[in-house]
Amino acid sequence: MTRKHAVIVILPVLFFLVFGCASDEEKKVAHFEKGKNYYEKDEFKSAEIEFKNAIQIDPEYTDAHLTLAETYLKLGDPQEAFREYSMVAKLDPANIDAQLKLATFLILGKQSGEAKKHIENVLAKEPNQLQALYLLAGVHDLDQNLEDAAKIFEKILEIDNTQSRAYMGLSKIQAKQGDLGLAEKTLKKAIDLAPSDAQPRLALAALYLQQNLPEKAEGELKRAVENDPDNFELQIVMGNYYYRQKKLDLAEKAFLKAIQTAPDNVKPLMVAAGFFDALKNYNRSLEMYQKALGLEPDDIRIMDSLARFYFKHEKFDEAATYIEKVLSKRPKFFPTRLLKSELAAARGNFNETISLVDQLLKEEPNSYRAHYLKGYAHLRKGEVSIAKASLSRAIELEPGFDKARVLMAEIYLRERNFNAAEKEANVILKENPQNIQAKVILGNSQLAQKDIKGAEESFNEIIRQEPENPVGYFRLGVTQQVQKRYDQARQNYEHAMTLNPKLMDVFSNLIFCYVAEGKFDNGIKRCDDQLQTVSDSSFSKAIILHLKGELYEAKRDFGNAQTAFQSAIDSSPDYLKSYFSLAHLYLKENKVDQAIKQYKTLIKKSPDATGPHMMLGTIYDIQEKSNLSEEQYRKALKIDPQFVPAANNLAYLLASDGGNLDEALKFASIAKEKLPDDPSIMDTLGWVYYQKGFYDSAIREFEESLQKMPDNPIIHYHLGLAYYRNDAKEKARVQFEKALSIDNNFKHAEEIKKLLAEF
Repeated sequence: MTRKHAVIVILPVLFFLVFGCASDEEKKVAHFEKGKNYYEKDEFKSAEIEFKNAIQIDPEYTDAHLTLAETYLKLGDPQEAFREYSMVAKLDPANIDAQLKLATFLILGKQSGEAKKHIENVLAKEPNQLQALYLLAGVHDLDQNLEDAAKIFEKILEIDNTQSRAYMGLSKIQAKQGDLGLAEKTLKKAIDLAPSDAQPRLALAALYLQQNLPEKAEGELKRAVENDPDNFELQIVMGNYYYRQKKLDLAEKAFLKAIQTAPDNVKPLMVAAGFFDALKNYNRSLEMYQKALGLEPDDIRIMDSLARFYFKHEKFDEAATYIEKVLSKRPKFFPTRLLKSELAAARGNFNETISLVDQLLKEEPNSYRAHYLKGYAHLRKGEVSIAKASLSRAIELEPGFDKARVLMAEIYLRERNFNAAEKEANVILKENPQNIQAKVILGNSQLAQKDIKGAEESFNEIIRQEPENPVGYFRLGVTQQVQKRYDQARQNYEHAMTLNPKLMDVFSNLIFCYVAEGKFDNGIKRCDDQLQTVSDSSFSKAIILHLKGELYEAKRDFGNAQTAFQSAIDSSPDYLKSYFSLAHLYLKENKVDQAIKQYKTLIKKSPDATGPHMMLGTIYDIQEKSNLSEEQYRKALKIDPQFVPAANNLAYLLASDGGNLDEALKFASIAKEKLPDDPSIMDTLGWVYYQKGFYDSAIREFEESLQKMPDNPIIHYHLGLAYYRNDAKEKARVQFEKALSIDNNFKHAEEIKKLLAEF
């Protein structure tokens, strides 16, 4: 090829490169300008798309990254904003705005060391940059370097003595140093500089409240409002003050005044919604949320708040609706995705919960709430080791997160590691002396260690602190019941029931007191009264009818006992205990053949009913006719694969008779998923784990089951076996001896005696 031809070939390529690049440059600028237009019109979602388009063309387009960061802040997505500011700082280290925004984020995240690096980068170039100095003072404050923080504020005032913000910052440091008088004088200087500026007055009001001088605080707040009566934010501050002072009528007036002052602003409505919710005025709260959404129908933060409101009040379907509305607009919005995980956990969908939080943790590995939810879900599935690891991580990330510590303490309590449980409870109470859950754990731990006096003191403290909370009366009743002080126990149970008539644990203990006292007729009458109270809950009715059956059986009125047990099954076919009680009653009355004939007739009449198959299976189970009972349980499960009683019993049967343990685990898991708090199901799952050699998991299930059925010798026997196989022979001995002390002649008593002889 000649040189002339080469030039002819190369020229079109050069033309493409030059004019192609120019075209890309024009496109990115066009997208950027379009994004700015959207941003100025508050159309932030559209702005985000345009800025992203510009960055796609030029990944190093600093201005687009910077404005995209600001857009994410407007959209309420600080994580994405942080990423964009980080990119700007990387591309243009001299960009002061990005460095300072990054430092602000890092201070909020309590990463003072990293924040300081960015601040010092700015101050190296501009030593008197005020925003950087304010942030540096914030870093010193965070690190408890109070003298250094004070010096920085003094330096700011040397540069510009009209900086009210510096006076307020300096006053805050002086107050922390204990010089409240000097802090007051410093704030008054700021007020003298700008009498109409509300912020110094608000800071002075806060200082007066710190000194328990509410009248002086109220005076400053009123002056702030008088100086700026059209400022709805000040009305909100006034309302919050009155709320804290328990002047609820004045608080309501202030919040409504804020709404009247700014009728087109959603903030006063949202604050009022929270206020009415705190007062348990559900309808007014919902009204405020809906008005806010009417003003800003596309605002995801309002929708997220509505979802949380419904979730708090256990309106799960409504919560789910608003969660999906938020995620349809912002699929990656972290707070709502976390709420979706909480909703899955509340509904008992623990596998879904784990799946959701695992995805969240890939994106935000330091989310302590996500780690907590993961721990909670694994614990509810009986996977205690994983749960403890997740909860430990949550506590490590946020030591003051009480919910994680409470759950960890409850695990220690189940493990009978009372020292560890008490330690966690005391850590919580040191920071939050009013935490009721921690006090309950402390009392339960004391009771388990037979420190009756300590337990009573703990539970009485709960009653003094929250006389309208049934938990203190319930736990005090348990303490008295353990001591056979049945009259006092019943009084406390009844008081708890007046506060919440639907507490079935409390009611069951109340009836056990009647049984222990031999007052069967009194107990039966109390059951009849309670049935009227829980008429809207089939499962609660089943529990009460079952207790009524036990009372009749105890007084040897087998006919009424049979009727009560059958009524319990009819009320809630998933209620497990009544099947066994009814089957045992047939055996006791020698009516087994008659009962079998009756249930076979029912199967012919109603071939799709699970109940008759379940009853036949239970009867054959008690007769130790394993093949026949397995056949009936499988028939019930063929009709309804989620039928809990059959799934539970078949799992136990397979685990006990050398069946397929993987299949046993499948059925036990079905039962546990549907009824995670049932102690019989916990025992079954533990027994399957034991047979599979998973002794740690088995121990957790047995221990949790015994929390609810402490006088069941078979569960103590199971727990003893698990300890024995796990090389904890002393713990095994304690459980075996406990089983024999409850019933020296129960089914496995001889086996226990042989094992104990080997110790």
